[in-house]
Amino acid sequence: MFAASLDDDPEREKALVAAFLRRRVDGLVLTPIAKSQAHVIPQHSQNLPIVFIDREPIGVDADAVVSDNATGGARAAAHLLSHGHTRLAYLGDRPEIQTARERRRGFVEELGHAGIPASAVPVIEKLHDEEAARLATHALLASRNPPTAIFSSQNLVTFGAMRALKEAGASTKVALVGFDDFALADMMEPGITVIAQHPDRIGKLAAERILARIDGDQSRPGTWVVPSELIVRGSGELRPAD
Repeated sequence: MFAASLDDDPEREKALVAAFLRRRVDGLVLTPIAKSQAHVIPQHSQNLPIVFIDREPIGVDADAVVSDNATGGARAAAHLLSHGHTRLAYLGDRPEIQTARERRRGFVEELGHAGIPASAVPVIEKLHDEEAARLATHALLASRNPPTAIFSSQNLVTFGAMRALKEAGASTKVALVGFDDFALADMMEPGITVIAQHPDRIGKLAAERILARIDGDQSRPGTWVVPSELIVRGSGELRPAD
């Protein structure tokens, strides 16, 4: 078995796939990075068993195992709404990343169902590291009508938001729900409420699918969605002060 990290780099994705194919692997388990995987998988390798994880492929008909990203975003919105929040903000990664885009969509659509239009929801994206998220959170807190609750779409964004809230003395004043669990989230003050993915289940299902394909499974490719889970710890249960 060979393993490699793509670092969210489309060129690295293409190069590593080519390297694995030269080694005549029996199958690939791949997180898609490029806008289309049709240009990543050479035509002569189209029959190679492939399972995509985390994101659904574009341009390639193959199995995929993903989290319920949009549903998770909606779950975060519903949770914050249930605690009285009407001024909510979204902090996200690059919108070209499928998972980030889906989490934002689920969050904003759920707010829309509650009567909060998308135009009333501050959306700050392209936050690919903790420092960018920290600065974005400070900007939100300093705005004319600051949010009383924030949804952060991945761990690095959550870390930046946490740091900014602490620096502003707002950790117990502004609610926070993050997407993805992380070590010591329960040790923060307050503990960080998260929408947790289940990478163990995703990995197990992906392994089952690739082995089945290698063994000759010719069934129609499908997408398997692994439900996320709301873990309540305190930060997402803070109620608005006003």
